[in-house]
Amino acid sequence: MPRAPQQQRRTTRAPLAALAIALWLARCATPLGPGFRIEEQELSAEYLPGPEPAVLVRAVWRVENNGNQPLDGVDIGMPDTQRHGLRNIRAEVAGTAVDAAGAGSGSLRVPFGAPLGIGETCEVTVSYELRGLADESGGTQVTNLGFLLPPGDWAPVLLRPKGTFAAGGVPPKKWEMTVRVPAGWRVHASGKSKGIEHRKDEQDQGETYSFAERRDGFPPFAVGGAFHEARAKSNGQEVIFWTRQALPAGVAQRGAEAAARTAQFYDAAFGPRKEEARRLWVIECPAKHPCWAVPETALVGSEIEREDSWSGFLVELEQQLAYTWLDFRVHPDWEKEPLPMAAMAEYATELAAAEREGANARRIIIHGLVANFDYQKERQPEPPVESVQLSDPQSARQFAAVKSELFLFALEDEAGRENLLRAVRHLLGTYRSGIWRADDLRSAAEQESGKDLGPLFREWLTAPGIPSEFRNRY
Repeated sequence: MPRAPQQQRRTTRAPLAALAIALWLARCATPLGPGFRIEEQELSAEYLPGPEPAVLVRAVWRVENNGNQPLDGVDIGMPDTQRHGLRNIRAEVAGTAVDAAGAGSGSLRVPFGAPLGIGETCEVTVSYELRGLADESGGTQVTNLGFLLPPGDWAPVLLRPKGTFAAGGVPPKKWEMTVRVPAGWRVHASGKSKGIEHRKDEQDQGETYSFAERRDGFPPFAVGGAFHEARAKSNGQEVIFWTRQALPAGVAQRGAEAAARTAQFYDAAFGPRKEEARRLWVIECPAKHPCWAVPETALVGSEIEREDSWSGFLVELEQQLAYTWLDFRVHPDWEKEPLPMAAMAEYATELAAAEREGANARRIIIHGLVANFDYQKERQPEPPVESVQLSDPQSARQFAAVKSELFLFALEDEAGRENLLRAVRHLLGTYRSGIWRADDLRSAAEQESGKDLGPLFREWLTAPGIPSEFRNRY
């Protein structure tokens, strides 16, 4: 007993010492292994017209070796050829072309001519063309009408060196992106607009748009094309429409009312946007394929121009805007566990549709999802939701996505809708710009509802079929 106080003091000192070491390491400017610091970063995209149009991407980094050993090169994360149509790769170090080689899936090894010593700096450049070979998962789109560079891996990134104590690859807090397009084209992109330069030289006509990007902002994206513009306001929400043909009279105002209603619903359900983000874009997809969503934007089909197909436009609008409140704040674990969290945006879309259509719409939506599930089950084996990977066949992913939506409605029934939405809002704030998984949702929903939801998660995400209680309810 007399020795207990001494033992207590020792156990208290240990975490304090560990904390002091951690703070010292955090403040230390020099990594304990190989490392570099990105002093400056620039990214540009230029539309190249022609029979096979492309987008020329060019990135320039000024890096400083702030590690504990010389560096013989850097690795660059590169776009996927299948999703973006990558070609004509070129790399330079200090303005001199170098032979770069693949350093593994999705990356490029750029060697230095001579090892970069500690404290030394150099400029690394990589450029390539994107033709756009997007599949159903979304990717770059390039046509004679315009282009889409969706948030994600179309832009190159410097990768951290290999090694336990390696450091590097973190972009500067602020950097610049430019987008060059033909004369008369419009560009919507990530970051804050810095203005437009009108190029009038005989050999170089067109516009260059500049954007100030931030490390803590959205991943870089850009949409460009020869669009007609219309603007309208509804309920304090400004909506900008870019379409191939001028919108008929009154369509822009109706569209603005629909977009504002949807935004108001998502603000209430999943947390409001920042005040300075009270602007939405509705842009007609510049390609025949469905366009992948970008933040604060709905990339819709030609339905927007035809009032006789307005219902299709509304569904697309609600689904594309849902990503701004959900997937662009946090994202699923795409590598290990994409579902059920990848179905959150579809679930949000169904909630918005039910709000728009009225009291009985929710039951009709669920009934339709159950019918879809049964149709899929007749044609293929049912995969456990949590085991599905992005590499699985599209049919298996779609099957699991339908069940994921039904699971979220079942979770809503069990936990209570307001409890579930509070749990989602909590996670959106906690994991902002990070990853969320099914276990995170379960913990947050249990905290809000006071219920043990483990059995429901296991039954829906690992066991086959739809629970009979849920099926009988609907």
